[in-house]
Amino acid sequence: MRILVNRPTGGEAFGDGLLDAMFRLRARYFNDLRGWNLPLESGREIDRFDGAGTLYAAALEDDGTLVGCFRLLPTDRPHLLDSCFPDLMATAAAGGTLMRGPGLWEISRLAIIPTEPDSPFRTETVRITAALLGRLFALCAEDGIRRVTCVTDVQFERLLHVLGFECHRTAGPMRIGVEDCVAGYLDTNAENHAAARRAAARWARQPISTPAGVVPVNTPVDMLAPAHKPAAAPSRNAIG
Repeated sequence: MRILVNRPTGGEAFGDGLLDAMFRLRARYFNDLRGWNLPLESGREIDRFDGAGTLYAAALEDDGTLVGCFRLLPTDRPHLLDSCFPDLMATAAAGGTLMRGPGLWEISRLAIIPTEPDSPFRTETVRITAALLGRLFALCAEDGIRRVTCVTDVQFERLLHVLGFECHRTAGPMRIGVEDCVAGYLDTNAENHAAARRAAARWARQPISTPAGVVPVNTPVDMLAPAHKPAAAPSRNAIG
């Protein structure tokens, strides 16, 4: 598996074809699989936060098939949490938690669609998620990002704990659409960097079998899916 990066400052960049495929994968994941009913542009899920200042990462299998992605937004400009979920943002701010400013970036639109059938333990989904999180923390080290914020569902929050991350809930849960969502953050400290490396290495070595001690999770990307999801939407993790 390869994780490609499209940086807002240039250097590493996707071709137009991969950007298009990423927006189409997001449409399939969030609307077709999760039932979010997000607005689309010609089959692509694109919102006002997709633009020149956005960093993207895309996961490709060895045969070039796109299977996952996420984006990172600087929090010193409008982003998902402060613009679309002001109540969650206000609760976090009232508690004295720093969720915006230099060195803080927001992860969102984490989407994963494996090419191989997933097991009841969602091992393919977790394998791709672990690879993307490994690249996320490498990017944080490269770019001086000291905290990653997010809005996610409670199941993805659980997956982060299962993978060994120190993640902190700052607000929620709050019912948003078909999900019970929380706001939170991960500091890019030594412990979380180590957890990212362990998870990526462990799941890369065992893409099919479930490592000992890992409990079943209903997942994919924006972080874990609630039991009350509509039957048509398979269990997935989600980051908004």
